[in-house]
Amino acid sequence: MSSNNQYAGSFKTVARMIRCYVRELSVFVLAVVLCGVGLTHAQSFSSGSNGSDGPLNLTAEGTYVFDPDNVTTFGKVLDPDRDNIYHFTTINIAAGVTLKLSAQKGNGPMFWLAQGAVTIAGTMDLNGDKGNDASSNSRYPAVPGPGGFGGGVGGPAGPGFGPGGGAAGGTFGQCSDMGEGGTFSGNAFLVPLIGGSGGGGSTTGAGGGAGGGAILIASSMSIAISGAITAVGGESGFCTSCFGAGRGSGGAIRLAALSISGSGQLNAAGTSGNAGCNSRTNSGGTGRVRIEAFQDTFTGPITGNVTRATPFNTFTSDLPSVRVVSVAGVPVSPSPTGSLAMPDVTINSSVAVPFAIEARNIPVGTVVKLQIFSENASDLTVNASPLVGTLQLSTATANVLLPSGFSRGVIRAIWTQ
Repeated sequence: MSSNNQYAGSFKTVARMIRCYVRELSVFVLAVVLCGVGLTHAQSFSSGSNGSDGPLNLTAEGTYVFDPDNVTTFGKVLDPDRDNIYHFTTINIAAGVTLKLSAQKGNGPMFWLAQGAVTIAGTMDLNGDKGNDASSNSRYPAVPGPGGFGGGVGGPAGPGFGPGGGAAGGTFGQCSDMGEGGTFSGNAFLVPLIGGSGGGGSTTGAGGGAGGGAILIASSMSIAISGAITAVGGESGFCTSCFGAGRGSGGAIRLAALSISGSGQLNAAGTSGNAGCNSRTNSGGTGRVRIEAFQDTFTGPITGNVTRATPFNTFTSDLPSVRVVSVAGVPVSPSPTGSLAMPDVTINSSVAVPFAIEARNIPVGTVVKLQIFSENASDLTVNASPLVGTLQLSTATANVLLPSGFSRGVIRAIWTQ
């Protein structure tokens, strides 16, 4: 059987004054899972957590950005090996707490494993960002939730990112000017775990909304939700006298534990848009929610396609990843800030510079693509050299002549197996 497998990540970079970060957005590989769980008197399920990240306990009211390097908030560096698999002992998001999870800080879909109880009384926000307004003159992809895909840029319009990325808008002033909404491409098992795709940009300059993120929360004991977990697709950018850009699709929420309870909210909706004209619509597609428990008493509202089942394998091994490790020989942090105020990398060069790329669990020979969006030049797509090394660790290089000023981009690996 053949499938088109795709992994995307983003970075932001500037020539002469480079601000560069790597943001691994999402992964998917072909997987067919047929699992049977025998109901016995001694039902058991292991999340696979080794407890190395300790307890996650947020109790003070307020909004937090989930940054694994924020020692002040979390008491330690989380997930130091940066495989995006978090090994907690317990998880507690108290009422009044909003935890924002973004692809700008999260490398791909989130895997939160806990040995003990998980309590979500606050809000976990994995929503995709809104696209840029036409009036902003910004041609940068909207940032998705972790594991989701960015929105397409506007004017000239680009398609949304991801396997279900919406088509770009066409001729100005006609129906085809509308950027199409992104769609959700995951399956009912949410294996592999994948977020929503971005909406297409509009010719008028409005950007498409980003896709909602993807998360697995697994506990060897229980999950109780009286708050909310949201992975909603992003709104499109605003434009006047136009048919509009595409909205992002909803993402994926997978919960697995011995028991799951509560009356909170689970939301993986796409953002609704215009009815469209002809066959085009800019509404984002609906994501998916999967609840796996031997004792399922969750009664809260669920938005998205829903599957309820008993728990099975968390499938956290051999996850694909790709990232830029250095630009012009200057190392890029595994957790770059992406800040426009504090550059992650600064270089001064008027010639092409090498981007060193590292990939894991992506077939050797795959050609990684860099797509550059600049404030001072046309869009640019550069093919890196084919990946060399092993399936476990491979490398590639792309040489890019960066224009002066700020640039942002997407790094993407696509392969067939």
